[in-house]
Amino acid sequence: MSKSKYNVVNPDDIVDKYGADCFRMYEMFLGPIEVAKPWNTSGIDGVNRFLRKFWGLFYDNNGNFNVNNDAPTKQELKTLHTAIKKVNEDIERFSFNTCVSAFMVATNELKDLKCNKRVILEPLVILIAPFAPHLAEELWHQLGHEGSLHKNGQYPVHNEEYLVEDEINYPVSINGKLRATVTFPASSTKEQLEKAALEIEAIQKWIEGQNVKKVIVVPGRMINVVI
Repeated sequence: MSKSKYNVVNPDDIVDKYGADCFRMYEMFLGPIEVAKPWNTSGIDGVNRFLRKFWGLFYDNNGNFNVNNDAPTKQELKTLHTAIKKVNEDIERFSFNTCVSAFMVATNELKDLKCNKRVILEPLVILIAPFAPHLAEELWHQLGHEGSLHKNGQYPVHNEEYLVEDEINYPVSINGKLRATVTFPASSTKEQLEKAALEIEAIQKWIEGQNVKKVIVVPGRMINVVI
């Protein structure tokens, strides 16, 4: 972009159309801060949609503010603390583009979970404040707080306890061909998984009358029954 090529974009025009937060986050989303990037506004609509979806976590379909004080689920806590950990680690590396990606992933997951719980959404508002300060301040006040979020909000820190998997989905194959996907406790030993795999109803019909040579277990990854 240069004046000599007559392709300069006035940032005021972008702000007028999309808002300062959208412009700010789009610039971060373009890529690593230390790498030169071609200026192209074709992707700014995606950031704009994300911010609208983030805003939509706090409102119902009729546009009414709808945040409750219900207890969070295990999956909701995992989504929140995964985002907190990712954003805080990437801020230290000045990797702002991946921070924006983390917000997008968390927003999509919470939308799918239909989460509108204060204990989840309020820390997320504080987390996004350095990236979208105007949006965050508005939601902070909607949540019932006085004063500026940037002066009164306590920046969230992730809790590793919520990131520990207590269950793992195992694809179970026979001679390398997938026949079932079953959830087992993450604490299961190889011996327990070998035994349990042969007791799965969907697997028993394939091994009935067959000689099971061995059961290969890769903990946390897969189970393969060799016949």
